[in-house]
Amino acid sequence: MNSRQFIYLLFLAELILSGFWYTGSAVTAMFLLAAGVAGCQVVLARQTYQVYAMSTLMLVYLLWLFVAGFYSAVPETALMTLAILAGLPVMYLFATNTSTFAETWRYLRTLLFLLGVVFALLAIWQVIHHVDYGYAQGPFQDRNVFAALMNLLWFPAAFVLLTVENSRYHLKRIAIGAALFIISTVLFATTSRGGIAAWLLLLPVFLWAAYCNRESRKRIVILVLMTVAAYLCSAMLLNASIADRTFQFSHDPSTSARLLLWQSGMKMLLAHPVIGSGWGTFVNYYPAYRLPLENSTAGFFAHNDYLQLAIEGGVPALLLQIGILYAVCIQLKRSLRQAADLAIFESVALLLGVLALFIHALVNFIFYLAFMNILAGLYLARAAQLTDKAQLWHVFNTNKINPFLKSLFVGFIVLLILLPYGAHVLGGAINKQRNVAIENLVSDQFSAYKLAELITLIQPQERISQETILQTAELALADAAFMRTLGADAYSRLLEQTLQRFDSVRALNANDAETGVREARILIRHHAAFDAGFAYRKAHQILNQSLKADPYHIDAIITLSRLQLAEGHAAEALQTLQNASTYIFVQRNRQLVRVELLRQLAAPEAMPELDAIEKELRKLRLGSETGRALILPDSYYPEIDAELNAIAYQIQHKTR
Repeated sequence: MNSRQFIYLLFLAELILSGFWYTGSAVTAMFLLAAGVAGCQVVLARQTYQVYAMSTLMLVYLLWLFVAGFYSAVPETALMTLAILAGLPVMYLFATNTSTFAETWRYLRTLLFLLGVVFALLAIWQVIHHVDYGYAQGPFQDRNVFAALMNLLWFPAAFVLLTVENSRYHLKRIAIGAALFIISTVLFATTSRGGIAAWLLLLPVFLWAAYCNRESRKRIVILVLMTVAAYLCSAMLLNASIADRTFQFSHDPSTSARLLLWQSGMKMLLAHPVIGSGWGTFVNYYPAYRLPLENSTAGFFAHNDYLQLAIEGGVPALLLQIGILYAVCIQLKRSLRQAADLAIFESVALLLGVLALFIHALVNFIFYLAFMNILAGLYLARAAQLTDKAQLWHVFNTNKINPFLKSLFVGFIVLLILLPYGAHVLGGAINKQRNVAIENLVSDQFSAYKLAELITLIQPQERISQETILQTAELALADAAFMRTLGADAYSRLLEQTLQRFDSVRALNANDAETGVREARILIRHHAAFDAGFAYRKAHQILNQSLKADPYHIDAIITLSRLQLAEGHAAEALQTLQNASTYIFVQRNRQLVRVELLRQLAAPEAMPELDAIEKELRKLRLGSETGRALILPDSYYPEIDAELNAIAYQIQHKTR
C-alpha cells in the first residue's frame, strides 16, 4: 500500500467511524463535503464522469435531499439529518469515480470485518453481564440496529470465508471462520425478529450463489454447520434465542406500537404529501398526531424508513428510495446469473448485505443512521465496479476558467454548505464547557456566551448556541438580587430580548413545546413588568400552541393549570389537571399531574411531601428520553401511588 492509498483508506475509516457518533452528524457532514469536493476535483481533472447503473438515480436522490431540507420548518434538524441520509448517494458517487477505492477495498473490507468482531465481543459481554436489559446491542441503543449492522457485515464476511485461498497452516481460514462464528452468534443473540428474518430470507440466495461458484461450493456445508453452531451457542450459552420472542403479533406490544405509529404516520404524510415536513422533523410533528395508546416509544422514528422518508421528504423521496431498492434487485438478478465468477460472487454478497437493510427498514429505523448509509453507498459502489462497465461522460473543461475565479467560486460554495455544520460543532463545544453564568451578561471578556452571540448572529437556527444565551437569561431573570444591580432599564431590556429570542427559537423548531413552556413561565413570573393582562394573554397563546404541537406535554399542561390559577380561575385549573389525568398514559407523567392536583387542592397550605415526590419523579429519565435502560423495582410506582393516596386522604380529611 502506497501513501496515496493509505491516506484514502484513513479518510474512509474516519468517515465511517464518524457515522457511529449519534450526535456527530455535523462532523460526518464535513467528511462528506470533503469527499464531494475531492470527487469533483478528480472528475474535473480528467474531464470525465464515470456513470454506472445507479449513478443518475443517486444524483437525483442527493438533489432531492437538499430540496426537501431547504423547505423544512426546522432548518437545523433538517441539515443534521440531511448529513445522515446523504451518506448513501455521496459515497456511491465518490467511490465510483475514484480508482483508489478499488485499490483499497480489500483493506477496508478487513477493517470493517475487525470492527464487526469488536462490536460483537462487546455485545457478548453485555449479554453475559446483563448490562442494561441484557440485550446484545453493541455500541448502540437498539438491538435491531445492531442486528442490521451484523447483517451488513455477515454476507461479505461469509464470502471471504468461502473464497479465502488455501494456506499451508490454515491459520487465515481459521481466524476468518472464528470471526464469522462470533458475528453469527451475536446476530442470533440480538433476537431481533426483523434482522434475523431479513437474514433468513436472503440466506438461500447467498447459498445458491456460493453453489454456483466452484471455489466456494465445497465449503458451503462448513458455513451451514458453523451457522447452526452459532445459533446453538447463542441459545444455550448466552440464553438468547429468537424462539423466545413472541410471534403472535396481535398480542405483541412492540408490534402494536408500530401499528399505531404507522397509523399516525399516514395522517402526517397526508398533511405534507409533496415536499414533506423536512428531514428529521418526524419527532417535531408526531406528538400532534400521536394516539393515546402509543406511549412506549420516544417518537423519534416511524419504525418504517419508507414511511418516514415519505413524511419528511414527500412522496418523491419515497419513490426515489424504492427506485434504489429496485435497482439493487435488478443488479442482484444480473449478478446471480454469473455467480460462478469470483468477482461477481463478491458483488452478490455486497448486494445482499444492502438488501438486508432495505428489508429490515420496513419495520425499523435503519437509514436514519449515518454509518448505515455510508456503508451501503460503499457496498453498492464496489458492487458496481465489480459487475458494470462505466460509461464515460465528458464534463466541461474548467481549465478555460480563471484559476482565481474558480477557486473563489468553489470556496464560496463550500463555505455556504460548511457554515451551518461548523456552527453546530462550535455550539457543541460551548455546551460541553457548560459555561452558563449570569456574570457573562455584564462581563467584557470574550467567553462561551460571547461566542454563542456571534454564532447566533450568523446562524440563528443553531440551537445549542441559542440555548446557551437563553439559559443564561433564565438564570439572571430568576435572580432578583442580580437584576436589582443591573437596574430597571437593563431588566426591561433583558426581559424583552429574551422573549423575542424564545419566539424566534420556537419559530425555528416547529413551536417546540418545551421551549414554549419556558417562555410562558417567564411571562407568568414577570407579568407585573407588562401592561395589564398582556403577559397572561401571551402565555395562554404560547401554551395553547405548545399543546397543539404536543397534547401530552406534561409541563405544558401543568404550566397552563398554574396560569389559570394565577388568573384566579381555581376551578378551571383543577379541571385542566383532571382532564389530563384521563389521557396521559405514561405512569410517571400521570403521577406528576396528580402531585400538582393535590398541591392545588391543599393550597394555601404547603405540603413538603408533595415537593419531595415531585423531585423524585423529576429525577427519572425514561429510556425513551435518554436511550438508556431505566430499570426500576416493580414496587416503585405502586409505592408512590400509595403515598399520593395517603396525602389525598389527609387533604380530604382536613377539608371536611
